[in-house]
Amino acid sequence: MKRNNIVGENLSKIRTRKGLTQEEVALRSGLTQGYINQLESGKRMFTQKSLEQIAEALNVPLIDFFKKMEKKTEGVCEDVSKYKRRESPSKKEILALLNELPPQLREHYFTLLKLEKELWKKRSYGKGNYRGRQVFFKKGRSPNHPA
Repeated sequence: MKRNNIVGENLSKIRTRKGLTQEEVALRSGLTQGYINQLESGKRMFTQKSLEQIAEALNVPLIDFFKKMEKKTEGVCEDVSKYKRRESPSKKEILALLNELPPQLREHYFTLLKLEKELWKKRSYGKGNYRGRQVFFKKGRSPNHPA
């Protein structure tokens, strides 16, 4: 059963909101970084004295550690479904995009595509085939070399 760690979660949120590290809070409060880490993760229980020291170091009222804070999403929230493709692009779409590129860049990408095609062929042959032939490996031989 997971224990509720409101104090540790709030300590972490307050600390990060103020842009402080655990080490900085520890130095300001006179406690150790390990103790701050254990409080935040819920591995260790707090004492009134330690929370008073941390509250003073963070310049927040002691009660802030016990408030149930709502989770806020930071940053921009937008629908990402429009960026997800439902299926792979067709050859026609890829060629149309490549044809819009300057000639040198287009040739570069065609070269890369040819190399990738060769690699895929080698991968499929590497599983018991070598250049289209069935190969049986002797003990100690690499599967990348013919027997």
